[in-house]
Amino acid sequence: MKRSRVFFLYAFVCVSIAASANAHYLWVSVDRAPDASAGTNIYFEEAAKPGDGHYLDHFLGKSEVWIRTIEQPSPAPIAAEEVNAGDNRWMRVALPDSEEYSVDAYGKFGVYAYGTKKVLLHYYARNLRVESHDAMHELGRAEQMDLDLVPHENGGEIEFTLLWKGESVADRMVFVRGPNGLRKNMKTDAKGKIELELPSKGELILRSSVEFSAPGEESGEAYESIRHNITLVMPLETETRSGN
Repeated sequence: MKRSRVFFLYAFVCVSIAASANAHYLWVSVDRAPDASAGTNIYFEEAAKPGDGHYLDHFLGKSEVWIRTIEQPSPAPIAAEEVNAGDNRWMRVALPDSEEYSVDAYGKFGVYAYGTKKVLLHYYARNLRVESHDAMHELGRAEQMDLDLVPHENGGEIEFTLLWKGESVADRMVFVRGPNGLRKNMKTDAKGKIELELPSKGELILRSSVEFSAPGEESGEAYESIRHNITLVMPLETETRSGN
């Protein structure tokens, strides 16, 4: 009996690890290199890089993408096109016409089964590059998106606020990855915030989510809850300067 229980626990852990390792998210990557990958690339993969695009059909022709700059801060939706390169598949829009920008994307995946639990999945993604406190203030909030991770820089520290429809979300995990092996898993505080030391260069990558128990039906398929996932990529090639 004990051996059977141990085996069951081992199998459960293995399945859980495999499911976690294979998790896909929506990502935005801005690549200005003069080669085939140049452009604002939108992936639905485990990381912000090309993959086989197995689930891309859930987003092609259905997702929304916005490019905002200091000169044009209002979100205007643009259509993404499909890209095929060898065995890889993703979506692409034009490059931002400014060195400081926020590229924001949203797509609804549909219903997905996690074991016996069916969840309606929504995905949000951002790529935010700013060189000054003022630019971060102007572009940091993507007001057109229901779920957002909003940065605020203060000297050598940076805080992020998780917002759902403009309201802060407390007690949610935020997974942070960055330069020099930075790896933190943090919970938002009572005001929906986490705080980090600001790297002077490299790239910060954050991921979080909110989930609601809200049974319903999507395209004829029933679900038990709704989960919204967000990723934020922040290139930090130039040190952000503080301000008030």
